[in-house]
Amino acid sequence: MIVFKIQVSEELREKIKQTVQDQLHDLEDGEPFAILDGGRVIVGYRQGGKVVIEQIVDKVIGP
Repeated sequence: MIVFKIQVSEELREKIKQTVQDQLHDLEDGEPFAILDGGRVIVGYRQGGKVVIEQIVDKVIGP
């Protein structure tokens, strides 16, 4: 189960679901993670049997 604490488009929701399902076995309970999606970062964590998506960072800066 994936819980979205933010509003996302249906297209992005499906993209996140697919990414999380493919990587869920690598996540430990309580472990935060980030999904890179082009120029943005999607931040969440695993909590028991569910994944919580908390935030999307649209502005990513680097060196």
